Amino acid sequence: MYRFSPLRSAQRLTSGLRRAYSQSSNSPPNRSRLATVTFALISTGAAAYTLGSVYPIQPLALVFPRSAPPPLDPLSPAGLEYTSQLEASLLSLPYLTGLQTAPDAKDWYLTRPYSSLPEERRTNHLTAGVLRGPGKLAVAPVVWAKRDESEAFVIVHLGRALCGHDGIIHGGLLATLLDEIMARNAIMNLPERIAVTATLSVSYRAPTKADQFVVVHTKLDEIKGRKGFVTGTVETLDGTRLAEATGMFVQPKYAAVLNKRLVSEALGSPPQASVASAPSPSGEVPLHLGDGDPAKAPK
Repeated sequence: MYRFSPLRSAQRLTSGLRRAYSQSSNSPPNRSRLATVTFALISTGAAAYTLGSVYPIQPLALVFPRSAPPPLDPLSPAGLEYTSQLEASLLSLPYLTGLQTAPDAKDWYLTRPYSSLPEERRTNHLTAGVLRGPGKLAVAPVVWAKRDESEAFVIVHLGRALCGHDGIIHGGLLATLLDEIMARNAIMNLPERIAVTATLSVSYRAPTKADQFVVVHTKLDEIKGRKGFVTGTVETLDGTRLAEATGMFVQPKYAAVLNKRLVSEALGSPPQASVASAPSPSGEVPLHLGDGDPAKAPK
């Protein structure tokens, strides 16, 4: 009858380990195993390169964006310093310098929309008031417009607080900028310098990352009576297309009773140009009508 012996089992295990160690020490390297490992490493490297080409790091940044602090108080020392530095960066952009030193620069002019807008009118204005501040639309855009008002380049900084998905600018914000900037191109060509948006079609081409300057380029396609047709694009400073749009802007029938001077001043005009207009009989000066807003009837 077999009896289990712990001592005998331990001796048998020790003997087996000695034989295995002796065989592994005396045997030559396994060339087949080495070749397998080498092939695996090469395959892994090739696969990683292919995946990196097809799926670059940027999508990972979109899925796992870095966290960011909330916007600074506009009147705090840090907020004022941020705005000041951003303004200096805007005015020293090589892109802007290139526009200003182009051979046809004399046919263009530079202006800053809403820079002279009174505070009481700025408060409830979306892009000039509500969305103005560090982390948002921190500084007034720079408009480089053709003197015949047929074309314009507008440089805007988009802050981190304007995102839909964290780190990516909300598509509705881009549509708003296209709407306002394209409308400017139409308004400056309509007889009464007033227009409302009739149609706006936007196509998005690539995600727009936050904390960068973008260029909105607009062109007047046609003026037909009270209608202005404009095309626009949003691009990065290096020319990557982010969005494009077409729009129709209509001068309302009541435009003749509205004040044109403040509208032109708000949108920015050539330095030597001025649009003279007497105040409306009511004393009210509608500055920027939203779609569907009725005109204020004279008293």
